Amino acid sequence: MSQSPVDDFSEPAIASYKQGWRALSRLLHEDRTFSGNERHCAFLNTGGEEASFADVSALTGFGFPDDGRGLATVDWDFDGDLDVWITNRSAPRLRFLTNHTPPGQNFIAFKLRGNGKTSNRDAIGARLELILEGAAPAKRIRTLRCGEGFLSQSSNWVHFGIGTATGISRLVVKWPGGRAESFPGLQPGKFYLVEQDSGTARLFSPPGQRVALTPLEQTPLPASQNTRTIAPVGLPMPQLDIIGENGEASPYALSGKRAVAINVWSSICAACVAELSEWSDHTGELLSAGLDVITLSTDHLDGGAPPDATRAALTRTGSRFPNLAISEPSLRALDFLQRSVLDRWTPLPVPSTFLVNSGGELVAFYRGPVAVDQLLQDLPLTKAGQSPDARRNAAIPFPGLWIGKAVPGRPNRVASIMADHDEVELGAAYLEHCASLLESRADDTESRRNLGDIYYVAGLLNGLKSDRRKLAIEQLSRARDLMPGDVRIRLELGRQFFLAGQLRNAEQEMSKAAEINPGDLALLMDLGLMRFRLEEYEKSHEVYMKVVRATPRNGLVRYHLANNEVRLKRLPQAIENYRKALARVPDLTQAANNLAWILASHPDENLRSPEEALAITTRLCQQTREQSPLYLDTHSVALANVGRFQDAIATANKAIALIPPPNTSAIDGIRGRISLYAASKPYREGGWQMEDR
Repeated sequence: MSQSPVDDFSEPAIASYKQGWRALSRLLHEDRTFSGNERHCAFLNTGGEEASFADVSALTGFGFPDDGRGLATVDWDFDGDLDVWITNRSAPRLRFLTNHTPPGQNFIAFKLRGNGKTSNRDAIGARLELILEGAAPAKRIRTLRCGEGFLSQSSNWVHFGIGTATGISRLVVKWPGGRAESFPGLQPGKFYLVEQDSGTARLFSPPGQRVALTPLEQTPLPASQNTRTIAPVGLPMPQLDIIGENGEASPYALSGKRAVAINVWSSICAACVAELSEWSDHTGELLSAGLDVITLSTDHLDGGAPPDATRAALTRTGSRFPNLAISEPSLRALDFLQRSVLDRWTPLPVPSTFLVNSGGELVAFYRGPVAVDQLLQDLPLTKAGQSPDARRNAAIPFPGLWIGKAVPGRPNRVASIMADHDEVELGAAYLEHCASLLESRADDTESRRNLGDIYYVAGLLNGLKSDRRKLAIEQLSRARDLMPGDVRIRLELGRQFFLAGQLRNAEQEMSKAAEINPGDLALLMDLGLMRFRLEEYEKSHEVYMKVVRATPRNGLVRYHLANNEVRLKRLPQAIENYRKALARVPDLTQAANNLAWILASHPDENLRSPEEALAITTRLCQQTREQSPLYLDTHSVALANVGRFQDAIATANKAIALIPPPNTSAIDGIRGRISLYAASKPYREGGWQMEDR
């Protein structure tokens, strides 16, 4: 794991840090663990001059085969020793361990209360020093903390184990505000309430009639890779392609009339064959209940079995169910579908079964063999009109109260996981299929929004490839029609129009986005640049002025504003804004070159400042080591305008030498200026006729 950045937050510096987090996130998605199944441990202080501890986990009752996480201590029964609550990543998630330390060891415990003025009421941060009599060392120290260990908070009773000490001299509390206070007159084996500024510790009597906790005999279920998962409402199955006898893949359409169990199997898998045999024995029962069965063989894929082995296995099982050869992309799609439901990125095993309703929606999936009784038990969930709550209640093995509404399935999440695994085309194809299924059902606001989101993400994915840009624009346009007020869709559609060279359409979408979200300054900057490219300089200027009013110290917007003012022939304002841009962003070399060109070549001597222009271009040429023909050309104009015509000619020739020969227009322009320099004439920009304003 990479170390957290401290002072350098540049992209190169944090790249490995971000990569480390991505790798860690992937490991957790794949059911790995931070700690590697570390058990909770107990260590015994064996005493001596040097700290020495012995692992007594098994002896003390800590030695459970748990994947341990949090731990909190509390004297739950007020018997003078600390009991322990522990949490685990694996079941049981919570354990309570009662401390049955033999008698003979003494203790004292304190509960602090700050004055709420110089110290917080809970006295978090207080340091307690207990001075003992008849013990070595005589001083014991504790600090009252807020939070200990991993996501844990122990009791705010501060407990001291004092062993065989004969007495207590005093308690010294250093309160969070900084003041120290002493409390004498304490007795071992007692609980005390200590209030700041009181000078006296009050005895506390533990509450009576406490409910006793009865230990239960634990019978953890054996670990199993076989799982049953009920899917949330609204998660369509992907389009499945089947490999025909000619080796070509073609779409397979479900009947759309009955529920179906789609079973992925292989003849080389013993569990698959045993499961299929059981199902075959109950074929009539399954069909009469309204459940069709389709088996999808993986034998033809890499590492599978020959066709003869598939047929032999089907014969042994007595299967009369349709058996088809699933394509590899369709198998991957099913894999990503099951990963998305619980966000667990564990590969799809064989056998696996997908329970699908007549509308093509996933209802449940089973990793590993599933019994006929379980399929029949879950079959009612495939009926039309099943509420999200009914589906969710069926997903858990015990009743209870939910704290929130049932969350619907998210096709976009499936596509996102596909994209995370570099399966962008597969993700886009899944969303296109989902949209085709849901298009006829988008008859209310919520369903239109969901369908619009699907089209939006599909457009995002397809827009990543230039050869699918046309499809991306179609999908984003449909998303826009479904959700016209969604600024995300407008922006992405505008971006795709721009990449396709349709600047007018791009500008229209970005304008609408700016109407929806007028406070988005980054959006306004992009809109201004789009209008500039469309040569709508006045409209571009209006947009940039909005950004300037919101961020007057923004050097980049001043630069763009000045570019507009040059095209609008408002040269005094352009000069001012170029200067302000450079004051904020000194390395904005294009702004410096534009300013130098105006100052060197403007026909109005009141605006022209060749000396300032020469200082700017000299710096630019030095920074680029005279390798920029653009800056060299401007430098030659500045040199000529201060009367250094020979230097101007030499500089202009350097610029020509750096320009690729096909760029004849640029070369011809510089040669025309060289002719002026040879005649001892400076160059003047003749196209600037200022507006009267």
